Amino acid sequence: MSEDPFLKINPLKAIACLETIIPESSVVLIRRELHSHCQKLIRLASAHLRFANAATGQLSWRQRVSRSYYACYTASKAIRLIHSGTYNTDVGDHKNGGELPTSFPNSSSWKDFFTKFRADRNIADYDHLGNESMLEMKSSEYVVKSTQFLALAKSYINERAA
Repeated sequence: MSEDPFLKINPLKAIACLETIIPESSVVLIRRELHSHCQKLIRLASAHLRFANAATGQLSWRQRVSRSYYACYTASKAIRLIHSGTYNTDVGDHKNGGELPTSFPNSSSWKDFFTKFRADRNIADYDHLGNESMLEMKSSEYVVKSTQFLALAKSYINERAA
């Protein structure tokens, strides 16, 4: 998997360390690059959500749940990147999907949602005996909630880009 060297450091910590010795124009460039990465993550999240919306029919519940989850998880990565400067590609990062900043709207409710969603995504992706009735919510409801989360994530990131 490709990884931009910019994401290997924490750009917000770099700014904090360097802002007194580099010109403001350089700080602006770092912030723009940070926002650019967040926008790319949001575009990827949107692509996952489009796939979830396109998965119709009774037998497509697994795809709706899985792609909706990845839309939310990817948007969460963008939120965490713009807020704290952290970016993680490790598989263990999935446990952090709901670790949203308190400044994110209804962050504790979304954290609870992520916990249930991840468990249901595991059913959808890995349980060969699983069926939609085993889920906390219907797959179509996950698509709706994911759409809401993605809209909030876009707004949150754009507010911090200024």
